[in-house]
Amino acid sequence: MSKLALLGGPPVREHPIPWVNTMGEEETSAVLAVMESGCLSAFYGRAGDNFLGGPKVREIEQAFAEKFHVNYAISVNSATTALHTAIAACEIGPGGEVLVTPYTMTATASAILMNNAIPVFVDICPDTYNLNPAEIEKWITPQTKGIVVTNLFGLPANLPEILNIARRHGLYLIEDNAQAPGATIQGKQAGTFGDLGIYSLNYHKVIHSGEGGIIVTDNEQLAYRCQLIRNHGEMVVDDLDDHETVVLGSNYRMTELHAAVGIEQLKKLEHFLVSRRLLAKLLTEGLTCFDGLKGVTVPDAYEHSYYVYPIQFDPHVWGITRATFASAMKSEGFPLGVGYQKPIYLLPMYQHKKVYNQTNYPFSLITEPVQPYERGICPITEEMYDEKLLIADVCRVPYTKQDIHDFLTATEKIWHERDRLYEYEKDCFSRT
Repeated sequence: MSKLALLGGPPVREHPIPWVNTMGEEETSAVLAVMESGCLSAFYGRAGDNFLGGPKVREIEQAFAEKFHVNYAISVNSATTALHTAIAACEIGPGGEVLVTPYTMTATASAILMNNAIPVFVDICPDTYNLNPAEIEKWITPQTKGIVVTNLFGLPANLPEILNIARRHGLYLIEDNAQAPGATIQGKQAGTFGDLGIYSLNYHKVIHSGEGGIIVTDNEQLAYRCQLIRNHGEMVVDDLDDHETVVLGSNYRMTELHAAVGIEQLKKLEHFLVSRRLLAKLLTEGLTCFDGLKGVTVPDAYEHSYYVYPIQFDPHVWGITRATFASAMKSEGFPLGVGYQKPIYLLPMYQHKKVYNQTNYPFSLITEPVQPYERGICPITEEMYDEKLLIADVCRVPYTKQDIHDFLTATEKIWHERDRLYEYEKDCFSRT
């Protein structure tokens, strides 16, 4: 083995892997057709033919409904607004509590606060990084209205068990499936177990249209409420002389251009997943050769989408810190994410309980909070963030089998030179 790049030797990879444009002639042609039609959006915020948008918006909704075997799909302009819409559609509002993982993109919890409800954080499973069903019921109170579960990194949570708990307690279940399109449990699509499911078309997801989101459901009333919230529903219900439906809408509408791109990307989903799963399989097999590194665990009958590839690092086995290992891998040409996401409840907004200027609303609606937002409430999440988890983004296009081989070669190189890295760490520490 040659000298580590971090210590002055040659790297395994000389040049970084470029970000590849997954857009092809199909997307270009679809966008040009929309441009030539002159109809870039057909939404109108009133009751009538244009309330549901233009032809491409309706086409992408039909395509998602057919692909994921649901009755309804509602397009919006991002997965973040989709989450806000889904929670509002369930009529979860001021003073309600919603159980959610703390180990996810902040929007998953922020959408709860945007509806003036209170996030209550539930710890994760140490093997899957998803919400742990065994931890749910201890946080349920009379104020609990729903559960928002994230299918993190491309792996579905234990959705059958979480759904059973939700039904037992009369709670809504919303799936944040932004990272797991095409993932399944016993053949059933992730994103379709709950009352509502969220898909993302953000630019770095498995498929994308730059920005965009899709809500799916089998419930006609929830679908209708989502459509109202997306498109100025307070005006629409007045047009319909509907004095029963209470809704505050916004402009969460998808354009015809984004819909046209999303339609073509959806057609490519299975192709992208085949490639990701092949590379992930090679990486998982290769990591078994190293003590102190744990690859992905996929439960029986589950199918993973491998949005990214999480790796658990044991500093006690390696004799160096996770940060040093990550620095060494970056120097070899393979940058890694460290920790993924700080537990959401440790962010300043939750520590100070201030969302709207200097008020404590909506936290002030609950006189005896069920949960203090302090260290220790979700110990597995904190351990993953503080000590163990690394994120490898090596299963996407344009990575190849050779790239996975090089990744493992870089890992082996560091393993054999870990004693020198330990001395490097000590030297760095003494100088600081």
